[in-house]
Amino acid sequence: MKRVLTYLGIIVGLLVLFSMFRIYKIDGTSMNYGMVEGDVVLCKRQVDTIKRGDMLVVRHPLDPKGRLYVKRCAALPGDRFFQKERFFYLQIDGDSSKTYQLALQYDLEVVSTKDGYFLKNPYLKYYGVVHNWNLKVPGELSKLPMMTVEDDHYYVLGDYRDNSADSRFFGAVPRDWVMSKVIYVLKKPRDWMTLLEIKEADSSEKEVKKNGGLTPSSFKG
Repeated sequence: MKRVLTYLGIIVGLLVLFSMFRIYKIDGTSMNYGMVEGDVVLCKRQVDTIKRGDMLVVRHPLDPKGRLYVKRCAALPGDRFFQKERFFYLQIDGDSSKTYQLALQYDLEVVSTKDGYFLKNPYLKYYGVVHNWNLKVPGELSKLPMMTVEDDHYYVLGDYRDNSADSRFFGAVPRDWVMSKVIYVLKKPRDWMTLLEIKEADSSEKEVKKNGGLTPSSFKG
């Protein structure tokens, strides 16, 4: 009887853990180089709050296989942003003064525009956001007009900005598309040669059109 109760307790415990957490293996290059193919992420299913910079597991509305994607939250509801020459510019809560004060407080690069102050590449200082200037990229990855994130939506981007199918293609994701939040990354062993050998797709316009408007790596996340 004790053995049965022990097994039952283990099963119940596993079910509880499964209901609270998820484990995924990274497949694709869009989060290079902070996360690479083969890394494993532990995710919390109950997402109480979402902050700028959080890594989220989201549904991809254009993936025919309905797979999930790991992306970084780049803008919250009410934030304004635009993109120019591949660089991402962010205005916190659509408030120019607040953005400027934040830049001064944390020594972030800020630019003045006709629409007020914007942080330039605010995530570059703290996360492994990278560009590959040798890649040919479609217009969505190079330039975006001024936009404001609507209520209950989140603008998500890949850290490898030149090879990621993200909100630049399908827009900000609604809250119910956020399936979980990454809380821990188990990185596989990597050395310099391992990173050098990571494949980098060439996001040419021809290939983008062939894939229905997505970058070549879009179906790998």
